[in-house]
This record gives sequence, structure tokens and C-alpha cells, in this order.
Amino acid sequence: MMITPVHRFRDIERKPEYLQPDKCVPPSSHSSSGTMWFIRDGCGIACAVITWFLVFYADFVVILVMLLPSRDYIYSVINGIVFNTLAFLALASHLRAMLTDPVSLLL
Repeated sequence: MMITPVHRFRDIERKPEYLQPDKCVPPSSHSSSGTMWFIRDGCGIACAVITWFLVFYADFVVILVMLLPSRDYIYSVINGIVFNTLAFLALASHLRAMLTDPVSLLL
């Protein structure tokens, strides 16, 4: 009987040395606090770019298609300020989540 790669992975997962807690926890580095953390992953970068373009397109639609043609000036200004504030907070939060170490956000 030939062992397929799937069976080999299953055998590796069952070995007790892979279940030790010191092998599961990433090493702590206190020197990296305050530094930028970024993984160069093509799929992650593409998803981030798409996310930012979607927010900018939503801002374009809300401002130029919905609020500027409106005849109520106060309605347009208040909704424009609220929407742009929320869009800015969403992008700032996304940027912070992208560029910081996930463990550093918990500390």
C-alpha cells in the first residue's frame, strides 16, 4: 500500500511533539512594538486594494449621485459629513489592522 501525501500529513499531526504548547505559540518580540508589520501576500494586497476602491467608489456614489442632486442643502451636508466620517474611520481601522502585528493590538 502506498501512502499518499494526505496520509503523511495526518501522521505528522498525530505525533505528540507537534502538540506541545511551546511549538504553538509564536515567539514574542518586544523590540517590534511600534514598528510597521506587513506580509507581502499577493492575495491579501489585492483584497486590500479592492476594499479601498470599494470604499472610494461608495463615497463617489453617495456624494455625486445621491447628495449633490438633492435639493435639500442641510440634508446633503449632514449626510455627507456623517458618511465621510464613517468611511474615514473604516479605512483608518483597516489600515491599522493591515500594518500592525495582531498580537500588539491585544497588549
